[in-house]
Amino acid sequence: MYYCPKCKITIRGNKQCCPLCEGKILDKDGMRRAAIDETLYDIDDLEDDYNEAFPILNERKITGHTFARICTFILAVIIVMCLTLRYLFGDMVSWTGVTILGSVVAWLDILAVLRYRYNVLKVLAVEVIVAIIVDYYIDKITGFHGWSVTWMIPFCLVGHTIVTFIIAKAMKLRFVEYIIYICLDAFLAFLQIIFIWNGENTLPYAAVFVIAGFVITLVATFLFRFRELRSAAGRMFNV
Repeated sequence: MYYCPKCKITIRGNKQCCPLCEGKILDKDGMRRAAIDETLYDIDDLEDDYNEAFPILNERKITGHTFARICTFILAVIIVMCLTLRYLFGDMVSWTGVTILGSVVAWLDILAVLRYRYNVLKVLAVEVIVAIIVDYYIDKITGFHGWSVTWMIPFCLVGHTIVTFIIAKAMKLRFVEYIIYICLDAFLAFLQIIFIWNGENTLPYAAVFVIAGFVITLVATFLFRFRELRSAAGRMFNV
């Protein structure tokens, strides 16, 4: 360790001059010979390695916004490459569609986690919506056997409601803080009427029971917790 009498700093490492003023620097013996006032420095600093002329800067971290851009770029590369392979080789690379779909789902999951990382219930709600859309799409492109509208969607909505309630209780959330997600499940459940109406759901027992269950839930909420429901809707839509 050395000392610059002009800048009045201690300098770490084997230096020939001060890195700030490029002036002459002194070691411990040199300072004593020069009779520099000891009140201007701490002699112990010349023996320790942690005092430096320049501060140690923290490593730059990747922000959430930058990470989202990187993920979007990777998604774009995957889509372009898959479309290119599909154009060149046709049905020989039938896996490209599934790859694109999986990549989009993963990208949406990452964005949801980044956007709502401090709200588990919102992340879970986004995951359920994405899962419903993806499963319905897969059912469609594989000949539509109806498993998505007959079983997956009803059980997915019921499961999401149960998990939401469990998480809310575990986190000790108020009713007003999680009821909106149950109402979202009820809304999606009512949309199953479309599949029944157009004949896509040929075995609607599960869907009908789920719709009836959500109707009962909403009626109970309106009758006994309407004020909290209104408050939750106001917070959601900023009214």
